Amino acid sequence: MSLFKKKEKNKFWKRSNPRMYSGVPGRTAEKRALTLARFFYWLLFIVFLSVSFYIFFLSPFLQIDAISVEGNESISAEDIKKSASEALQGNYFKYFSKNNFFLGKNDEVSRKLKNDFNRIGKIEIQKKFPKTMLIKIDERQAELVWCSSGVCYLVDEDGLVYSGANATDEELKKSGFLTVIDDNARQVEIEKTVISKDFISYLKELNYVLREELQLEPDGTYHTPALASGEVYFQTKEGWMLKLSDQISPAETKKIIQTLFEKELGTEKRQNLDYLDLRIKGKVYYKLKTESEK
Repeated sequence: MSLFKKKEKNKFWKRSNPRMYSGVPGRTAEKRALTLARFFYWLLFIVFLSVSFYIFFLSPFLQIDAISVEGNESISAEDIKKSASEALQGNYFKYFSKNNFFLGKNDEVSRKLKNDFNRIGKIEIQKKFPKTMLIKIDERQAELVWCSSGVCYLVDEDGLVYSGANATDEELKKSGFLTVIDDNARQVEIEKTVISKDFISYLKELNYVLREELQLEPDGTYHTPALASGEVYFQTKEGWMLKLSDQISPAETKKIIQTLFEKELGTEKRQNLDYLDLRIKGKVYYKLKTESEK
């Protein structure tokens, strides 16, 4: 018996279960499932985008169909709504309505309203989801009526000529507007011509002092030889002309007239007064009517 076992030649080891190490089972099936899941994900995503795009930009659900107006006084709310609706008519690129909640431009509506209504000063536009537009306006307030070349215009607090007065001199007088006639007949352009704010303030203060404190009622309207002159004159109800300049304040004018009436031009003498000229500071000129002028 040999103490050592002979080595067997050419003998190979075999796996008892060759399938056990053949790789990861079902990899192809998992890949197919992942591809299918991605396909449905992108399909649903595209459908979602399409539906959302339709709802937000094409469907009637977000079409502005209610317009409300606040702050209007002399301008009809219905006229404002009609003008705003006209600004929202039409389409972008033939398909997208300007009336859409998201596509409708507030600036276009504001521009249309200001073009249609000169009396509008400030506009604020708000949209309320899903289909409402709120328009808040501030109307310009007329501080003065400026007449030139036979046509009268309304002037706001900033001195801007913003509209035609559309009224006769008599109607303007009855309405209580401070009216000034430019004897120089300077051309006036709506939304372009500006009357000096300082001159307007001077006229308003002067008008109050003359009427309320001196009881000098103008017999008609104020006149100015030219806007740049800063001068104003008017015929009083006593029948004489008063000529003034914005270089002399209304308060100072009041003192001069009171002193003159007390010391030199009494009630009887004023009946013969032709004009009183206070346009030059420190100087007083007046003329009495002659017998023939009376």
